[in-house]
Amino acid sequence: MANVVYVDTNVVIDIVDSARPLHRQSMEQIAHYMETDSEMAINSDTLSNLFYILTTRSTLDYADILTKMRLVEEVFTLIPITSTDVRDVLDLCEADATPFKDYEDTMQYICAQKAGAASIITNDKTFVSPDISVESTD
Repeated sequence: MANVVYVDTNVVIDIVDSARPLHRQSMEQIAHYMETDSEMAINSDTLSNLFYILTTRSTLDYADILTKMRLVEEVFTLIPITSTDVRDVLDLCEADATPFKDYEDTMQYICAQKAGAASIITNDKTFVSPDISVESTD
């Protein structure tokens, strides 16, 4: 079984938008995992977030955005978000004394669990993951 690495949405955005400050570091991290034949997973919502960010905050033209989105879809394994996942995320976010305060990050964590990920790559310093190793791109 391949080593599964879950890639946070912010890293995916970094790799497709060369104007972002962590573009180079994120590309190096992803290249490393590609060289080791690791399976890299993202959740299905990442593509929606990616499209929104690129169309509203980048200088890429529409055709380039679609090309990059197709590449992302080809390189990464998509983990679908289900209604059960939404309920699990909401349960974690509303539990007493929970460290899970960010819905989107918590969804990333739930999807990493679902993918059987050994680690999560993120550049979010506040990412909560009590049982899956977190690797930073910076």
